[in-house]
Amino acid sequence: MNRFLNILGSLSLLLLVGALIYGCSGCGGPEEPTGPVFKNNDNTLRVRLASEPDRLNPYLTVSGYARPVYQEIFLPLLEYNHETFEPTPALAIGRPVIEEITDGAYAGGMKYTYELNEYATFSDGKPLRVEDVIFSFKLLFNLNIAEAAPHRNSYLAVADVVPDAENPRKFTVFAKEKYILAEDSYSGTNIYPEHIFDPEGLMADYQIADLIANGEALAEEAPLQQFAEQFRSAPFSRDASKLIGTGPYLFSEWIDGDYISMVRDPNWWGDKVPGGHAYLHAYPDSVVFRIIPDQTTAANALKNELIDVAPTLDANTFVELRENEFLQERYDFLTTETFNFYFVAMNNKNPLLEDKRVRRALAHVLDVQIIIDAAFAGLAVPVPGPVAPSKAHANKDLPLIVKDIEKAKALLSEAGWEDTNDNGIRDKMINGELVEMEMEYLVNPGSIFASTLSEVMKDGASQVGVSITIVPREPRVMVGEDLASRNYALYGYGAGGNHLLDDFMQLWHTSSNTPRGSNRWQFGNAETDALIEKINVTIDPAERHRLYQEFQRIVYDEQPLIFLFSPMERMVVSKRWEGNVSQLAPNYILRDFKVIKK
Repeated sequence: MNRFLNILGSLSLLLLVGALIYGCSGCGGPEEPTGPVFKNNDNTLRVRLASEPDRLNPYLTVSGYARPVYQEIFLPLLEYNHETFEPTPALAIGRPVIEEITDGAYAGGMKYTYELNEYATFSDGKPLRVEDVIFSFKLLFNLNIAEAAPHRNSYLAVADVVPDAENPRKFTVFAKEKYILAEDSYSGTNIYPEHIFDPEGLMADYQIADLIANGEALAEEAPLQQFAEQFRSAPFSRDASKLIGTGPYLFSEWIDGDYISMVRDPNWWGDKVPGGHAYLHAYPDSVVFRIIPDQTTAANALKNELIDVAPTLDANTFVELRENEFLQERYDFLTTETFNFYFVAMNNKNPLLEDKRVRRALAHVLDVQIIIDAAFAGLAVPVPGPVAPSKAHANKDLPLIVKDIEKAKALLSEAGWEDTNDNGIRDKMINGELVEMEMEYLVNPGSIFASTLSEVMKDGASQVGVSITIVPREPRVMVGEDLASRNYALYGYGAGGNHLLDDFMQLWHTSSNTPRGSNRWQFGNAETDALIEKINVTIDPAERHRLYQEFQRIVYDEQPLIFLFSPMERMVVSKRWEGNVSQLAPNYILRDFKVIKK
């Protein structure tokens, strides 16, 4: 459990009340309750959303603020145990039977055979069918649904989805090649009811194998275009009559800028499964997601008991509230590790930064702990690379790079950068021209973290003869123009992660070094590309672990980024509720909360 909960202080204050004596010896009145009196005494869980979702249709959004809502409406085939991270049954009765394909059209690939839970139904009472699963896969390969592209990337190995000829609850996903995240991707598929989302059967005559093999040509056909237009329309993202799923909650109401509400399905099929299941329950009668972007407003909402669960609080706000005596009585202040990491990006193709010794020197000018203390109130874990420390394949042999001004100076001199004109800034002859070690650092002016980091970086660099100019840039301009064109030297940023095996294609493969690609630091070569590709198809755990270690060693040696830390998720939970926080996003298990005090 050390990777999940770190309960930070706060025992309830006990109100000592003397017993009332009513004139007879040995008689006493009933004991009065100890602890605070809570404002609410119902079974409605009130959760803060730090930003308003764009939609509640899983394939049409990548918003982390939509997920806590839609994941209680649209269940996947499998979920994850929030302590062990192991796949656990949801719509499927268990993990798939996985077999290598040794002959036929998909030889060299894999097949994954699932069986659906016989009790599973949609909230309108219609039974879950294999046809609904196949329909949900089809959605991903209708190329007219542009918003599904980020989700589609995890399904590129899929060749077909075929129902079992003998068992109507079984089906097999055929993959034409191996992929380390295949089981997780397919098991995480959110299942849509075909009868709700395609009542006219616009996609019924299309086979999934054809959509995969001939997607671009078929996208020109009217039925697929008509279906996509309908699927992308507002009702299928926020209308209660359309947002029908297999989850325990029914979407109820969405008031823009205020709240989103759900109620527990009175006919929730999970209640009917014999023996029950760890994830087939839902304790709150209703859930209200209050949309509160502002930190001060969120703090006031806690003080007024308008919310029971408050994730994503600013670290300094979290620490300040934790010292409030009134809040200590009524809330637990919890933290858990995350899989995210923050960094300073360096343009590896910039003439000033193309030598790895320069990049390492800049890493040595930062005191990461100062940044953690100033911007995250100490609630973060320093990291030496792109893999979260809690993951089994993280390279534990890589030491943290600490502030060392003398080491930084030596590395810069070794790389040929000296102050030859005594102006306090190092310089070097490049292509016959004297170039000063002067560079710009792009920063989002609205971010406390980004501003703090840039100032610490500038100060440290000045101590070794490197001049940094901080250039404020609105995020839209910075990402859409400066980073897309690779016209920058330095910027601070963060990357999200999850509990799964790491696929380094998006951030580290040279194929992602494109205007829209995420390899904005321009890292990589044929050797690292080949290593990334090999990791992605290596099913043997021991060999894959060895490859992971090697890749992390190369990244560490090349220093394409200055890796800083992995922040801790900060959560405030009312003591009226018993519930868990988890390292898994969104870091709380909504349906697991139980009222323990009224």
